[in-house]
Amino acid sequence: MYKKYNKILKVMLAMIIITGTVANIAQAGESKEKEAKELKLLSQAKISLTEAIKAAEQKVGGKAMEAEVDEESNAVQFEIEVLKDGKIHEVKVDGKTGKVLKVSLDNESKENTENEKE
Repeated sequence: MYKKYNKILKVMLAMIIITGTVANIAQAGESKEKEAKELKLLSQAKISLTEAIKAAEQKVGGKAMEAEVDEESNAVQFEIEVLKDGKIHEVKVDGKTGKVLKVSLDNESKENTENEKE
């Protein structure tokens, strides 16, 4: 009886390991695709990430916390999170012109503000 039980456990463990390995491989492939798109967009930029950060900080009047290439956009854009007065502002900067395209409160800031009101 124990031999049969051990055999079943071994098969189940092998299935779990295989499933985890396949998931990791799929995730690595997605990560490489995302990185390739970011590199392609970054190569099209006329301004540096540092310049985009400066533009965002000046527009909002705060300090940058995080900055990255916006891979969801078809044009090269930088997405910078700027902290001012305890709120996180999400700033989109055009990677070719350096112009600030959009400023909005980050979703987490909105949630935190709503929770503080309650």
